[in-house]
Amino acid sequence: RSHFGSRSSSCILPPAFFAVAMAQMLLGMGNPLLDVSANVDDELLKKYDLKPNDAILAEDKHQPLYADLAAKPDVMYIAGGATQNSIRIAQWMSQRAGATAYMGCVGKDDNAQ
Repeated sequence: RSHFGSRSSSCILPPAFFAVAMAQMLLGMGNPLLDVSANVDDELLKKYDLKPNDAILAEDKHQPLYADLAAKPDVMYIAGGATQNSIRIAQWMSQRAGATAYMGCVGKDDNAQ
């Protein structure tokens, strides 16, 4: 059995250490999303009832679209979601390595790997 800050613990850092470390870091906890971006033609947009330059949350009818996009040579996968995007900007603004951290859970699919 071990306790933080106790002498029997292998981790003997005082609780004040964690308070200082946390005061200098911004932690974001959120719902990670995967943005998929690619150049496509009008035919593909019509096939999936999409509009040019639109952002959507995928529905069941869009599931085959992932395979179509993965076959494109210029497809880009970009980690996203409101919290992650906010943390990314906060890290850029701080100009200090390790000023931010992010955590979230992903689903059980090929893109979660």
